[in-house]
Amino acid sequence: MKKTKYFITILMLCTSLSMGQELSGKAGSFVDIGFGTRAVGMGNAYIALANDASSIFWNPSGLTSVENIGVEFNYSKQLQIIPYGTASASIPLGNNNGAGVGVIYSGDDALKELTFMAAYAHQFGNFSAGLSLKYRHVSFGNNGFDEGSYIIFDPAEIEEGRLNQVFGTGSGFGLDLGLQYHLYDYLTLGLVVKDIFAPVNWNSDNNSTDNKPKGSYSESIPTELVLGISLNPMNGLIINSDYKPNILRETSQKFNFGVEYLLLDIIAFRAGTQQLLNSEPDEKYAVGLGIQYKITTLLTKVNFTYLIEELSNTYRFSVGIDF
Repeated sequence: MKKTKYFITILMLCTSLSMGQELSGKAGSFVDIGFGTRAVGMGNAYIALANDASSIFWNPSGLTSVENIGVEFNYSKQLQIIPYGTASASIPLGNNNGAGVGVIYSGDDALKELTFMAAYAHQFGNFSAGLSLKYRHVSFGNNGFDEGSYIIFDPAEIEEGRLNQVFGTGSGFGLDLGLQYHLYDYLTLGLVVKDIFAPVNWNSDNNSTDNKPKGSYSESIPTELVLGISLNPMNGLIINSDYKPNILRETSQKFNFGVEYLLLDIIAFRAGTQQLLNSEPDEKYAVGLGIQYKITTLLTKVNFTYLIEELSNTYRFSVGIDF
């Protein structure tokens, strides 16, 4: 019984342990939950369509499609627990060139992640190609705890848990490559390879003299390949689908599908689904609503998405402006 209590204590107090023990190689850190309320509203099927300020998160080649400077801010609370915020900007450079920058922020003192991104894209005829460079930084284990919350444990067990609480930092770079092929006016194909090169250097420690963590080491975030298609069969209607094959054992095959209908060039209705090709009940469904309105030269966009998934339903909210 005492060993069981001790084990539970360690789990409760060392909330950051997983971040310092070789889990980034299993997509355990810097998890891509889908950034961009419009895209999530279409079931995360956005690789071939990406054409706004959020393109830097999905497919940097889409930055060649933006015609005006655009900014976008997104907020979500993953599983009603973990806050995520993003900010991104798209910048047309002329002569079929585009650029973008983005920031992803998530977590709290227990686990805080920050990613900075910069991207460049160029269009060659019907092809668009883009590169995105990421810098990632994480800190973990800086959270304290109230001993009064652990009344079922004796002081010695609580002290042991405190000594074994892992803390530290991690940082690294990532590189994404994106392509879009505008086959027809109504049909676009997309491809993105995320984290072609994505090492993360970790440095972890604790206050124990007996059970030391991994310490300093390096590992890589898994590479992901995503294929997409976007169809515009009629004015205002967009149909998207993405497929992510399992190129590494640590990742899962995914099939995403979504639709958007823009009414009167003002109100957008969206729906989509994300299906992991396995036997687990981990599929996701999304419905979304967007409103855009142009005032003089400013196009203001407000988007809301409600995401239905097994553990907890969540929402996404964004505000964007095109200048």
